[in-house]
This record gives sequence, C-alpha cells and structure tokens, in this order.
Amino acid sequence: MNPNHYKIPDRINLTVTFICSILYCVLLWLASHVNHYGWVLLCGFLFAVNMVPVYSLIHEAEHGILHSNKKLNNIMGRWLSTLFIAPFTFFKHCHLKHHKKNRTDEEMWDLYYEHKERGRKYGTLYGMMIGLGYFSMWLAVLLYAIAPRLIYTQFFYAQKEIGGFIKGSDRKDKVTHSHWESIAVIIFQVLLYYMLDFTWTAWLTLFVMHGFLWSSQNYVNHAFSPRDIINGAHNLKIPYWLKWVYLNFNLHLAHHQNPKIPWIHLPDYVSEGSGRITFLRNYLRLWRGPRLTHEPSPENELQSETAEI
Repeated sequence: MNPNHYKIPDRINLTVTFICSILYCVLLWLASHVNHYGWVLLCGFLFAVNMVPVYSLIHEAEHGILHSNKKLNNIMGRWLSTLFIAPFTFFKHCHLKHHKKNRTDEEMWDLYYEHKERGRKYGTLYGMMIGLGYFSMWLAVLLYAIAPRLIYTQFFYAQKEIGGFIKGSDRKDKVTHSHWESIAVIIFQVLLYYMLDFTWTAWLTLFVMHGFLWSSQNYVNHAFSPRDIINGAHNLKIPYWLKWVYLNFNLHLAHHQNPKIPWIHLPDYVSEGSGRITFLRNYLRLWRGPRLTHEPSPENELQSETAEI
C-alpha cells in the first residue's frame, strides 16, 4: 500500500489536541482546589490517562504525520511536548534513534545475556518502569535550559542505554532548538502554576502519576518481541474503546513497518489472525522482570546513522 494514499486526520488531531489541552489545565486546577487528597488522586488518574493521547500525538508529530502542514505539525508537536515537559527536538531525536536501534543491545531492557548482569538489568528495567524513564525528560529540560554541554559528557555517554539515545543530538541546530524549547517549557509551567493558583503537592502528584503510567507502559509494545529492528514490536490487543485513548499506539508492529502511516489507518496493516496478545498480558509479563537470552543483536543494515524516518 502506498503511504501517500492515506490522509493525515488533521481535524481529528487538532480536536484531540484541543480537548487534551483543556483537560490538562482543568485537572491540574481541580486537583489544587479540592478539600480531600482522595480527589487529588482521582484527578491524578484522569490526568495520567489524558496524557496517553498527548504522547501518542507527540509521536505522530515526530514522524511528521500529526498535521499535513509541516509548520503546524511542528508547532503542535512543540505545544504537546511543552505539556508533557520535554524538549520536542530532543524527544524527536530520541524516538527516531529508537527506530534505528530497536531491539539491539543498546535498547534491550527486557533481556540479558549472562547471569552476572541480571541484577543490573533488573535495576534498569524497574527503574525505568517506576518513573525514571519519564523524569529523565525533566532532567533533559533543566540541562538544555541551563547547561546543554553537561548532557554531552562522558558520564552520560558511559551509560549504554542513555549514550545510544544522545549520540547525534549534539548537532548545533538541534541543541539550539532544544535549548529554547526547554526554556519555553519552564516558563509555561511557571506561568500556568501561578495563573491557575496550583498547589505544589497537587501539581507534583499529578505528574508523578502520569510519569509512572507512561514509564511503566513505554516498553510494553516491544517487550519480548523478536530481536529485529523493524519487526521487533507487537500489535497488542486492547478494548475497542481504548483506541481513542491510545490512538492505535498499541499497533506498534504496524507502525514500525510503516512509520509514515497516520495512526488512524494503522488497523489496515494488522492481521486479525492468531499470535496477537493483549496489552495487559504483556504489561504484567514485563513486570516479572528481564529474561535470559542467547539471541544476538540484530544488525542495522537497513538504515544509516544519519537517515531520518
């Protein structure tokens, strides 16, 4: 099928962006003006759910398929990343790098080769899942805003999982864009905090709950899939009504095979035959921890380091 035959759902994406943006502000305001912490937790749960489509739309923007107008695509991507608290340019770089090194040794959270590295793998996997995956973006915002050079030090490059992502993001134009995007993120959050009279406990609670939900699900679409750069993903089953929460992000194998197909058309690339597992089953399976493997890392022969998806 020709990707050009599939139109980007501009109006739907704009509508979802608008609704998520309003809910974002409303839930943060409500959580700061209720009298019982139980209501704060309820707002936090709804906030975390609302941020699922926010991330799915950022993902579309990273691939240039959020809006058919390129400038508006990038504006929407930057706006949604500001809500997410992440510099869009760096976020995009990390995601496109993921497409180039998916299921390689640099991005193997769910597997380990030898028993001697089992403890480290458990630590990195669970650390990522409980929230470090998300709050690493907060660190990126702070560093890009204040001291971008600190990101490109041996301390970060020495961490295999981190070094693989930041490699290539030190290009001058990328650093400049990430610097100003990060400053904009901080200014926006501070202004919103005071304009809507948030309380820090409610604000932090909502973002911690969002951070946990996003981080714990971030690798589910790849966990225990084949060691293959393109085919190393799943088309996970979810209840139909969740389609409008995940925006078909669960159809991740179809996305990796067709990264220029807008989310609304991904079901056209999914076979309804046997072999598909549920999102919940793979989520719970991932919480059991990484597994021993003897499979070699897939060779990246299909995409060069400088190619952009």
